[in-house]
Amino acid sequence: MKVEKISLNSYGNPTKAKASGGVKSVNNGAVNTPNFSGNIVQGDLVKDIQKLMPSTIKVTNRLADSMGEIQNILINAVGTGLVAPIFIKYNPLSKTDEDTRTYSAWRQPLSAVLAIATQASMVAPFNNLINWMANTGKLPDPYNKTNFQDDSYIAKIIKKTQPNISKEQLSIAVKKEQEKQYNELLENLRTKNTIFIKQHKAPSKQMDEASYKNLLVETVESMIKEDNKKLENCGTTKQKRAIRSEFFRKHNDYAKKVLNEIKTDTKKLGTIDEYKTYLSDKIKSLKSEQADKELIDMVKEIKARAQIKPHDENAEKALIEEMQNKISKMIKQVNTYTNVLSEEDVVKHVDESIKANKTALETSIKTLTEIKKDINSTNGTTIKEIEKKIAQKLKENKITDECSIKSSFAAKVVEKYKSNITGSLKGYKQFTGLVISLAVLPVSCYLLNWIYPLFMDALFPNLSNKKHDNEASALVAKAPKKEEV
Repeated sequence: MKVEKISLNSYGNPTKAKASGGVKSVNNGAVNTPNFSGNIVQGDLVKDIQKLMPSTIKVTNRLADSMGEIQNILINAVGTGLVAPIFIKYNPLSKTDEDTRTYSAWRQPLSAVLAIATQASMVAPFNNLINWMANTGKLPDPYNKTNFQDDSYIAKIIKKTQPNISKEQLSIAVKKEQEKQYNELLENLRTKNTIFIKQHKAPSKQMDEASYKNLLVETVESMIKEDNKKLENCGTTKQKRAIRSEFFRKHNDYAKKVLNEIKTDTKKLGTIDEYKTYLSDKIKSLKSEQADKELIDMVKEIKARAQIKPHDENAEKALIEEMQNKISKMIKQVNTYTNVLSEEDVVKHVDESIKANKTALETSIKTLTEIKKDINSTNGTTIKEIEKKIAQKLKENKITDECSIKSSFAAKVVEKYKSNITGSLKGYKQFTGLVISLAVLPVSCYLLNWIYPLFMDALFPNLSNKKHDNEASALVAKAPKKEEV
């Protein structure tokens, strides 16, 4: 049998021996760091570009991901107050004198301060009002958060009934309430095939049939999309998989030792922040020991999941479980290559593994496509029936962990439901903030025109228009008068 030959030591930079238990580098930064929602074909290119970005650009990108109207106002204010004055003051194309340019430049910081004082100060209370209305059920269903209320809102409700509760007890009580809400959602989906939406000072109501059906379809479509991306990526990861597998073969005991240490240590941790701190320290420790970069990158892949900020207690538990699964999967991979003796065996094993993943993903996509048809059929289908069908497919086929049907379908529906409402609320806040900002703009302009001359007279009298007018009047008064004829 002819096995395709892959150069396992030519990917990235040349190999370099290191003093970490005889571990030898077979890769230099070529690891495809996984994303929590699945890898994409262009993922490697995106990551390479991101590595070249300055830290300021990376911070801006992170801000953009959670941009709201207040953040927009603040960023615009920073640009207006700090950046614009420099270009106005040192504009080589301007034909005005330096004093005039300086006078105009000082107008920008004051304008920025007034924008924050008027616009942001008005937007913030409205955002708080929207949050309160969403948590109490006063807003329409697409913005109703009564099934997964904010921890701050729950804490206020608990404090009203238990004013003497300690911080530790309050934190536990909030988490219990959020867990109760989550479990109720799952229970109603599985037993009653619906979502009950709480109303302000009114009985809860069922989500309307059309919205519920659309939610199920959106959930299935997102799962199909996730699997399709992974399926497309199957052909692009072969060489990287072979490189890592070769690393497992050559340095099996060392990799197994480090990963088992991580698994044992992390079992004692309870929060994402603790995971993040531990894994950061582990990476530093491996670097100080001059461990192989492939091994360090593996730990970074686990840490990548800890970088995701969880929305609530359930999301944090899911992330911790995801990290533990990732560690277990890596240990399983290491154990797989314990008795693999040659490079050809590695390539063969990788080919078989990719083929198995591809088959599993195709089965997952086919199953989800059938489920989508069932949902859209005249009689429809229930969550219970969907999960039963998925369980049967998992029993009949060898489905790998990469496939989306490996996860609880009801949990996926809850995740999609929360995501839809969070996205709707974000858009609602941005629209409301824009309207408020536009409404307050005339007031900001009026205040600027009134305050700015006073500000310049007080702090920069030599630049002030008023001062220049007084000096001009004095010069005119001193000028010799022509005799009347």
